[in-house]
Parts: sequence; C-alpha cells; structure tokens
Amino acid sequence: MSSNVDAYRPLTARLTGDATVTEEHSQLVDEALTVWARPGFETLMCLPRLRFEPFEHQLDAASRVLRHMQGRAILADEVGLGKTIEAGIVLSELRLRGLAGRVLVLAPAGLVGQWREELERKFALPCAIASGPRFATPPPAGSHPVIIASLPSARRDPLRSTLVKDSWDLVIVDEAHRLKSPRSASARLGRSLRARYMLLLTATPIENRLSDLFQLVSIVRPGSLGAAAEFRRRHGAGDGRQAREVAALRLALREIMVRHRRSEIALMLPRRIAETVRVEPSSGESELYRAISERVRAEARGAGPAKALALRTVQQIAGSSLAACLPSLRKLGFEDLVAHAEAVEAAGEASGKATTLIELLVRHRARNEKVVVFTAFKRTLEHLGALLERHGLPAVSYHGSLTRIEKDAAIAAFAGEAPILLSTEAAGEGRNLQFCHAMVNFDLPWNPMRIEQRLGRIHRIGQRHDVCLTNLVTAGTLEQRLLGVLQAKINLFELVVGELDMILGRVEDDLDLEGLVFREHVQSADDGELEDRLAAVGERLAQARTAYAESRDRVDEFAAA
Repeated sequence: MSSNVDAYRPLTARLTGDATVTEEHSQLVDEALTVWARPGFETLMCLPRLRFEPFEHQLDAASRVLRHMQGRAILADEVGLGKTIEAGIVLSELRLRGLAGRVLVLAPAGLVGQWREELERKFALPCAIASGPRFATPPPAGSHPVIIASLPSARRDPLRSTLVKDSWDLVIVDEAHRLKSPRSASARLGRSLRARYMLLLTATPIENRLSDLFQLVSIVRPGSLGAAAEFRRRHGAGDGRQAREVAALRLALREIMVRHRRSEIALMLPRRIAETVRVEPSSGESELYRAISERVRAEARGAGPAKALALRTVQQIAGSSLAACLPSLRKLGFEDLVAHAEAVEAAGEASGKATTLIELLVRHRARNEKVVVFTAFKRTLEHLGALLERHGLPAVSYHGSLTRIEKDAAIAAFAGEAPILLSTEAAGEGRNLQFCHAMVNFDLPWNPMRIEQRLGRIHRIGQRHDVCLTNLVTAGTLEQRLLGVLQAKINLFELVVGELDMILGRVEDDLDLEGLVFREHVQSADDGELEDRLAAVGERLAQARTAYAESRDRVDEFAAA
C-alpha cells in the first residue's frame, strides 16, 4: 500500500510547493491534449464543415492522399469527376489540423475564378487572387487566405519571385500537364516552389511521351521513379505504347497517383439535348453585316493592338445584335455605317433572331419551364429586355455592373417567380442554376470555353432534368461558320465538361482561339477563303481531340486499379 502512495509523493510535493500553473502553461497543455485527441487521417474531421455532400470516390481520393501518400500526390481522375473537390477536401483537412496555413493554388487563367468560387462557396475558405508582387484582392483581416494565381502570371516576374522566396504548406497545381516539359517556365516554377504538401491535378499525366509522366512525378515526389536515365532504361522513352515492365510501373504509381474512371463511378448527369437554329436575316440585316465585316477586314490589316481589339469587338457585336452596334460604330468613326444601321432600324424589319427568341420563350413558358438566355454583350441584353417587355414576357437581368446584393436578388427572383433570366457572361461564372434546365445562346462567343461555362451553370451535378440547349445563329455570319466547324470536328456539345480545355490545350498552350479566329477573318480575302481557313483550324482541333483520346487511354493502362 505504501509503495502505491510513494508513487504520488513527487506530485503532491509539487502541488503543495510554491510552483504555480501559468495561463501560458495551461494553454500549452490544452493544445497538446487537443493534438493528442485528434484521430488519424482514417477519420476526416472536415466533413461536418463542408457546405455540400462529397461523392464516395472524392472521399476515397482525399483519404488515399492523406493516409498513404503523405499529402504529395497526382490527382488524375478522368475529366468531370471533381478533382477540384478532392483537392479542396485535402486542403480543408490539413488546414483544420493546423497543417496548411500557407496555401497556394496555381491554375490556368480561365479557371482562377472557378477555383475561388469552389473554395469560398463549398469549403468556406477565404481566398485572395495574386496577380503581381501584391495580392489584387486583399485578404480579410485576421485570416490566412488561400492564394490563387494564374499559371501564366505566376511563372513571370515580379509575381514569380514573390511566390518562390518563401515556403508553402500546400501547393496545388491545376491542369498540371502544363508542367510536363522540363525546360518550360511552368515546369521550372513547379520545381522552384518549396512546399511540405503538393497536389498536381491532371486527367492526362501522359500526353505525348512516357517522359511526361516522369517529369510530373519528379516534381511532386522527386526520386520515386529513380533517375531519368534509369527510368528510360527500365520502362522506355516512347509514347507509352511499347512501355516495358508495366506492372512494376503501375505498382510505383499506386503510391503517387489516384485515378478514377467514369465507367467505374455510379455518377450520371442528365442528357444534354442541343439544337442549333439557323435564322435567316432580313435583307437589311444581311447587307449591314456584310458591310461591317468588309470594313473590319480592311481597317484591321496593319491596325495597332488597341484598334484591332475595338474592331474585333464590333465584329462580335454584329454577330450578336445589329441593334447593339451603333455605339461601337460611332466610337470608331464609321459614320457611313452608322447611317446604314439607322436606316435598317428605321425600316422596322423584324430581326430574325429576336423573332425566333420570342417564339422559343413563349413555348417554354407554356410548358412552365424557366429559361436562361445568354448574350456576351450588355447592350444586347438591354435590347432584349426591352423586346421581352413589349411582348409581355417578364424577365430579370443579370450582368457584371450589378452589385453583389443586386446579383443575389436577381438570382433569387429567377429561382422564385420570374420565368426568364437574361444574362451576360457574368452568370457563366460562379452561379449554379440547376433549378433551370432550358438555356438559349442568343449569341455565340468565339471561344467555345465560354459556351461550356454557360452550359455548366445548369448542366451539372444536382440537375434532375434533361437539359435543353438552343443556339441561335444568323445565316452567313462568322459565328455560323465557326459553330459548324466546332460541331463537325470535335462534337462540341457532346463533350464532358472539362474535356474541351484538354483539347484546346493540345492545339497550343493558353490558346487564344478568339484572337486566332479574328486573324483568320482579317486575313481572308472573302467569306469563301474564311471558310477554308476555319476548316484548317477545325482539322487542328480534330487532331487534338484524337490525341487527347489516345493519351486518356494510355493513362488508364498505367493507372493502378
């Protein structure tokens, strides 16, 4: 009995002595107990804090990264399965455990806004956009925001120097196949970033050669596949078709890469039913469009960058709505074209697209279906708003000039009683409209990624109806010719969301398709030559789609089951 009491004598001596317990010591003990009581990564502590319900394969990916890959991995799920969500779960879990205070996300310029939307809305993580040595969007006071930067900006000074000088807890790189070339500025940036944890997101870690895979693995887990010469000697250096020791490579990748295939996942979106309505213009519309196109061609040859951009905008607005062209024509000093446009307007000839739109909206309303109508231009939106009002069709408008409160009110009205939403590209980014399943493209952007972003607002997880998409194009316009190429060569409206970016990236990194289309238009002597030039662009896109499909199949071959 005495021996049991003796064991406590040192403790009682300290308790009866002069030693006092300070607040600092108490806090340290509390923090130690909190850490000691935390479960391992077999339990994801962040799940109750998420603002959505993740899918099973997304939880599986995050758990494997945290439990078996030490937070350094390649997320290589097929396009459309939610690699962003998987990375967000890993980030949330590490941050909740105090392991990811300093976080950097690198993404293609067109995806920066989408990353911010996902992290803020779904994970309640504050974000700041970095576009130079200082952050363009100041972080909230007292927060540790996730820093998001476009890859093109991040690989150039002064932002590059800012990002590489310190260590990060976690670095996430989206579309990481852009880091595959070891001598590229993107790959050099990837190797220069110091991070305890790193996630590379790409559906195609192998694109053209087996060395693509080696380079990405070397960034996220250096040395895990051996030296470059050793890798080539063991597995080969070609495009992967004649790879050696495939079983050993699969086994090694199992410790580095997570890949789920759509065929394995019980996750189905409703059908996407797309139709293109070719509208015949009135004689006045046709003549005015031809005159504007000829003037743009003539003026753009040899024009400086600023004027060329203004001319491109005029050409795009002409394909959207001739009624919206007047201010731009005046600004460029094309007074003869202004007079021509005013004469067409005064003649009172009904616009073919406007008439077709009204007919479509009346049919949708008769079926009690909500409809979102997209246009690229605010002036066209204002024109359509007045048109719908004259026809007794109630609608709300959404555009970038509205305040956040006004935007929220417009979406709330559309979700409520309003049957029609007229929107610019502002609702193509950051707004989920799954309660609507009908969409009309009143005009078509020259960049098909914008079309996909529009469609992604309603055709996404959570949509319970088949989605009906109607594209309105005026016969004889550049938009009609371009859409024909995109449908014929890459089946634009049959692609899974995300695949289009993979295809365009194979044509050229950071491809400016709008600029390419405008150059082909300007350099064409007439519309016949323009069709030939666009057909050549279409062939490049078709080759890129074939190459993407082949690389997707090769990744499946090497990915561990």
